[in-house]
Amino acid sequence: MTDKKIDQNSEDTHELILFRELSAKDSVKYEAEPLQYVDQEDKINMVYEIVPFGGNYLYSLLIKNQSADPITELKIRINIPVFFRLCRSTPPTVTIESLKTENESDNGITEEKQVKMEFELLNGNSQKQINLYLCPLFLEKNGNIRSFITFVNNADYIRAIDTDSIKVELNPFSIERKIIPQSEIKRFLEKPWIKKANKSIGIDIDGVFDENYFFEQIVRTIQLSNFQLILKNQNNKISWFCGTDLVSGNDILVIGQIVAGKIEWLAASANPHLLISILTNFVNVFTREMILLGHISSIDQVYPLECKYCGNTLPYFPGRGKSIECNKCNYEQIIWN
Repeated sequence: MTDKKIDQNSEDTHELILFRELSAKDSVKYEAEPLQYVDQEDKINMVYEIVPFGGNYLYSLLIKNQSADPITELKIRINIPVFFRLCRSTPPTVTIESLKTENESDNGITEEKQVKMEFELLNGNSQKQINLYLCPLFLEKNGNIRSFITFVNNADYIRAIDTDSIKVELNPFSIERKIIPQSEIKRFLEKPWIKKANKSIGIDIDGVFDENYFFEQIVRTIQLSNFQLILKNQNNKISWFCGTDLVSGNDILVIGQIVAGKIEWLAASANPHLLISILTNFVNVFTREMILLGHISSIDQVYPLECKYCGNTLPYFPGRGKSIECNKCNYEQIIWN
């Protein structure tokens, strides 16, 4: 009897051991998977370029988070030369500060502007597009554009990356007059490789705006750059000019006009960089002449007529303190007070 009880106990014990072993094996299936650390190094990238955009330049910066995890507390800093004015940006909420840096090449000081913006979050596998629309203020200048960002990564460390510098040169031009028949104007503008751009301004003057007088000032501004007058319509306040740039060899067609109280220059050429230089020069020369003639006292009385939201040319020059609606994006804005 005793031996039988011992055998029974052995069998019970053996069954118990088997059960315990089976339970241990089964429990492995339900263990939580270990957390994986995803290294975000080299997965946060910036793609950037500067290209002509009408009468201005567009600097675009694309921040790409190619990791699965988000990054937080993004701080973007973009250094631009002082000869650029920030016309508008997307996103529109930015701050601009003056900046002085040491120039290692000549041990001098370089003055720049720094555009700043911040974002709380950039999710994994997503991107953020930043656009700066830059209006040149002077010609025959050169400088650099460079971007810097800092962020907190998925390991709660602050990381910093930057781009290479893009050199920007606003080269001078030299115009040789070119005579073309009036019938060639339309054919020139319809060529598929021809780019077009314009500058439209309003000026704050005392008294009545004399369209005939200021139209003649527009014509004079264009002729000072040695363009050949092709056609002039005094009644409609519009004139056409043509010339060839001796530096690049490109032909340029220029239109000067007054419409709805706006002073406008339009230019067409195969070279978009040349268009920006020529239009910038027209505005600068016209402004300088207006100051010398006593019509205005400073450049602050000259107002660019570009929509602050989309960049489209506004339909007319509104009165002081009057709002105007863009006929493209319907954004309502006040140009001057």
